[in-house]
Amino acid sequence: MQTHPAASSQPPLQYRWVIVVSLLLSAWLVWLDPLINRDAIIYLRSADAYLQGGLAAAQQVHGRPILSVCIALVHQLTGLSLLYTGLAIAAVAYAILCTSFVATVRLLGGNRTVQIIAAVVVLSHPWLNHMRSSIMRDPVYWALLMLALRELLLYLRQPSLVLRLRWFLYVMLACTFRFEGLFFAIMAPFALLFTRNLEHRLRHCLLLLVPQLTTLALVTAAFMIYRSQQTDAAQLFPGIAYYFDGLKNFPEQFSAVAQQTAGTLLQFTSREDASWAAAAGLAIVLILNVCRALSWPWVITLAWGAQARLHRHFRPDDRAILRAHLVIAVGYLAVFILINRFMLERYSMQVVIFLLLYLPFVLGALWQSGGWKKLLVIALLAGMSADTLHNGDRDKIFIKDATEWVVQNTPKDASLASNEKYIAYFSGREFNWEAIQAKRFSLGSLLETPQLWQDEDYLVMYIKSQREELWRNFLQKNTLTEQRSFGGGNKGRVVIVQLPSASD
Repeated sequence: MQTHPAASSQPPLQYRWVIVVSLLLSAWLVWLDPLINRDAIIYLRSADAYLQGGLAAAQQVHGRPILSVCIALVHQLTGLSLLYTGLAIAAVAYAILCTSFVATVRLLGGNRTVQIIAAVVVLSHPWLNHMRSSIMRDPVYWALLMLALRELLLYLRQPSLVLRLRWFLYVMLACTFRFEGLFFAIMAPFALLFTRNLEHRLRHCLLLLVPQLTTLALVTAAFMIYRSQQTDAAQLFPGIAYYFDGLKNFPEQFSAVAQQTAGTLLQFTSREDASWAAAAGLAIVLILNVCRALSWPWVITLAWGAQARLHRHFRPDDRAILRAHLVIAVGYLAVFILINRFMLERYSMQVVIFLLLYLPFVLGALWQSGGWKKLLVIALLAGMSADTLHNGDRDKIFIKDATEWVVQNTPKDASLASNEKYIAYFSGREFNWEAIQAKRFSLGSLLETPQLWQDEDYLVMYIKSQREELWRNFLQKNTLTEQRSFGGGNKGRVVIVQLPSASD
């Protein structure tokens, strides 16, 4: 495998083509998906609130409103709708992520072939592409993490004030988009202590660390002072407060989980090991989510590369930095799953983006071996690419059709109840967001709470196939009749019911 420690020795790809392909891929996957993701509605509503009432109003809708504020500001500058502004920001973030990924692979010593493989890997990754048609903070956060990592690798080669400032900028911006960026802001500088060729390691560690700690200390002090002076109803950034409260209450919560584990899983003296059993179970959930997010073909490929010790071609200092970032990312996820006791593949992607940096070198080694191994690389990359160029999201286009029917066939001042955020937001009709959000848009909870729907003009409900009996019983009990139905089959359907208050 041809690698070299000096980035300048490896000619770069034409990054503009990576950007163009990434933007076209985002546009294609947005076109394939007729619906925006459910979390996007939160950001769009928060952006609406910012335009109407400023930052305080935005954060009351969503506790971490930085993306919503960006959407609102770009909307004001460009005139694009909030929806397309959010999608455009996501597309640009993915383009930056893909370009910085390839540039980082080059910095790690990847030759032109390895860089091409890196571009295909990051442009075809299933989970990255699965979320390209969504509006969320994650792609911006991932892009900033990759940029920060690249600056740190450059700093190893030739320390300078400019590189320190750029790293500081990227990692602090990452913190504003996702709270877990604090882990990298605080811990990443310590990775320099494990390098071999950097002179005055402790000094450079402190040069990176002190500005971070000073900034974070000032922000934390200001936040705590502000929080102590506000009522619970007016808390600034309640999402951050949630993490502080979770850490404070963790010992009691984990003890309760261990006791529940002992009661259901263990017997006799084995119950003394309940804490270990609970921690092991959560660790398995974490590992499975990381593997699923990485995708199983790449898990197997990376495992083979580790067994073959293909990473030995990296500079020792680069290996130390990469391993440190992996440890930091896994450490954060471990803390998260211990506190919250759940994990999603999407959250695991901050580990995956660092693991993916190894993959082009493993595939490059296979490619260089020639023969059937070269065909295997082609098959893997082609298979991943083909898998991401289509999906079944258009099967839910009936939800969009139902929303358009509501817009065209109901009075603009009509009110409705719905268990689908897309319908509630894009119909533009009066909707009790606070009350129904408290019920988590649950069909069962909504139907069982008459005060949530009986005074509205319309019920517009998304009924999955397994909930049809519940829906029929509800209609019969309340002597209601469906006015329209959209969709059907395995994906369910949307039904529209005109309530008596609307027909009087």
